[in-house]
Amino acid sequence: MKGGIYSLERVGKKNFHEICSERMVLEWEPFCVETSDDLRGVLWVDEDKQELEFDTSHYVGFCKTGDDHYREITTRLHVRRESQGVHDMVLKGYTLYIFTTRQYIRILDLSAHDGFEDESDSYRHLLHPPVIESGTGTEFFIPCRNIAVTRSEDVLLVCTLPYKDSTSTRHRIFRFFKRDPNEDPTRLRPTPLLEVDSLGDEALLLDSGITVPADQTLGIEPNSIYFTRDDRIRRKNLDKTLECPYICVYNLATKTLKRFPHLSELNLKDALWFLPS
Repeated sequence: MKGGIYSLERVGKKNFHEICSERMVLEWEPFCVETSDDLRGVLWVDEDKQELEFDTSHYVGFCKTGDDHYREITTRLHVRRESQGVHDMVLKGYTLYIFTTRQYIRILDLSAHDGFEDESDSYRHLLHPPVIESGTGTEFFIPCRNIAVTRSEDVLLVCTLPYKDSTSTRHRIFRFFKRDPNEDPTRLRPTPLLEVDSLGDEALLLDSGITVPADQTLGIEPNSIYFTRDDRIRRKNLDKTLECPYICVYNLATKTLKRFPHLSELNLKDALWFLPS
């Protein structure tokens, strides 16, 4: 990225070194990319406007019509403490929602002619989830937290708890939370999040972090979650068995999981649910 603070230098086939162009002391140990497995990437493409936005772990940039280079969105230097880091992110239109490592939502407007506008001052809020009950499983894994943006532009916190039962069958528990729209803005401590029990006539494409209207003609079921993996932005699972694509549809009303065995048999390295425009 032209003028960017960070750059990656390849070392061998799968190793990288991170190079910072500025000399300054960080509050924590600098993030170090060790292998290509640590580089998770997402690329959004607007074919009509010929514009791109991409993210690979902590490296975020975008390219608009007429640009010959990517513009960097710094996530570790020159930003407020609560806005540092990337845990998850969603691009909806020209608005980029970043779920930071301290569990705040950073909102950026990419429609500006030159660069971007940080609107986090007016939308600054913490999405700290309550404790999720583990259920009756016999083996549990690290809970995953993602964000999603609804059609009405509500930001949801999606908590996923993967586990195995006594037969070693894998399951997942999904919980949705959002901020209280009636909370007191002068309150110093954050108001507890409200749980969302239903998506109504919408379906969540967890891979993209957006909800879409249900459409029986397209096979899009209402009140359902379409997902493959939850570590697309950054590596979250330490258990290798959970890194393979897990192509499923989860119905929130019936709490049932629909699998696609014929797709699993293809031994896919990666997969992504998306809605053609």
